[in-house]
Amino acid sequence: MSAVTLSGISKSYGAQRVLDSVDLHVPDGSLTAVLGPSGCGKTTLLRIVAGFVRSEAGTVSLGDRVVESPGTALAAEKRGVGYVPQEGALFPHLDVAANILYGLPRGRRSKTRLAELLDLAELPHDVARRSPHELSGGQQQRVALARALAPAPRVILLDEPFSSLDAGLRVSAGRAVRRVLRHAGATALLVTHDQGEALSLADQVAVMRAGRVVQVDSPTALYAHPVDPETATFIGGATVVSGQVRGGVALTSLGDLTVRAEDGPARVLVRPEQVRLVELAEAGVHGTVTEVSFYGAQVVVHLDLADGTPVTARGSSAHTPESGEKVGLLVEGAVVAYPESSQ
Repeated sequence: MSAVTLSGISKSYGAQRVLDSVDLHVPDGSLTAVLGPSGCGKTTLLRIVAGFVRSEAGTVSLGDRVVESPGTALAAEKRGVGYVPQEGALFPHLDVAANILYGLPRGRRSKTRLAELLDLAELPHDVARRSPHELSGGQQQRVALARALAPAPRVILLDEPFSSLDAGLRVSAGRAVRRVLRHAGATALLVTHDQGEALSLADQVAVMRAGRVVQVDSPTALYAHPVDPETATFIGGATVVSGQVRGGVALTSLGDLTVRAEDGPARVLVRPEQVRLVELAEAGVHGTVTEVSFYGAQVVVHLDLADGTPVTARGSSAHTPESGEKVGLLVEGAVVAYPESSQ
């Protein structure tokens, strides 16, 4: 397997700049998620790595081999890259065995190789003669992954691979695909708009916005220390309020909050799980519940402060307030602040 290194990748469609000097390094044997909203350029970036689309500037390297540069454009089939498109794109007229072995030369389409790939993809051998429509969505996704892994590619690219699955199946399919990639020792690049998917599956996450990579970090570091308020609100649904930092304390509409930041005006990040709802008498900050979303063990509560500031709280559903109820708010733990001058 090989590391993937992108340097200064740019691409436009007409007057629209889709990618703007993107740099990204995917370490050998790791899984990197490219996370961003629709239209940010993430799928175009993946297709450039695959060789389906030419970049206008920059280089793409797989290991120590440059496969794309202003003077080089190695054909997609010669890059040693496996590609898993949205919804798997299995051939409906072929059975599972034929789908998995499709990309191999005829001389390598053996029962032994098929058995190896079924085991790798955690699929029972008796699915080999079934048609794709006879499988669950998660099984279809693993068949598509087995097909991509069959030629032993240098890199695996996954383009929104779980977008067509329902919420429960997405989680289990994601975990299964991650295990398969780990067992194969594959270097993988996953494109997704789902933050939960990116944070739970990837070794590192690259956040894209308007054609640029704005932050590359481990999931824990990204969540704890997003580079700017816009990234913070995209990752985890944070509340961002204005404040004044003085001596390690941010003075905000949510109270006086502990922070590590220089003195001065700031934008202050508060995560939903930091906001605890209490009786009115227990807190100096009060809010009115505007909406409650129940998720079984957890509940997400949307509130408005007296000055109209919207706040989101997430916690145990054991104590679920009702819409219209007035409650006290306490913020637990230190918060992150961004100087107003950086906005």
